[in-house]
Amino acid sequence: MSFSQSSSYNRTYERKVIEETPRIRVATGAPFQITTPSFQPAPSILSGVGGAHNYHFGGTTGSFHSSDDSFNATIDLHDFKPEDLSVSVVGSQIVVEGKHPEKEDQLGSIQRHFIRKFNLPKSIPAESVNSNLSNEGRLVITATAPQKKEVAGATTIPIKIVPSENK
Repeated sequence: MSFSQSSSYNRTYERKVIEETPRIRVATGAPFQITTPSFQPAPSILSGVGGAHNYHFGGTTGSFHSSDDSFNATIDLHDFKPEDLSVSVVGSQIVVEGKHPEKEDQLGSIQRHFIRKFNLPKSIPAESVNSNLSNEGRLVITATAPQKKEVAGATTIPIKIVPSENK
């Protein structure tokens, strides 16, 4: 298998993967990259829309299931406080962002930031998206399409009686 060094697609993809991996800053202040040994591409690369998927990419793990009428995602965010997280809908995507300031750990100090985007199924309105964070740091995002109302063959309209205007 040959690899084209001149392919802009490959270079762009490589750069994106490198940029999205977590960075750790050691006591000397020099950044270095941690590569994930069990790299698995994002679920959207593995298959089309729909079905249940597990993923580990860019320092976060989780699972999601998406169909025409429902969406469910679970993300392990135990390294973040609730105030460091945000969930929003931008266009047709659910955007989860987490960022915490630099803090000390056993290697020196660390600062984490990620943005995870999920495609929202077309039949699901943004208003139906809900998110819950457990005490263990699991963020669960759910959304469902509105139920279709049955259209009756005939609808009875009540007649309201109003007093006459004649005195």
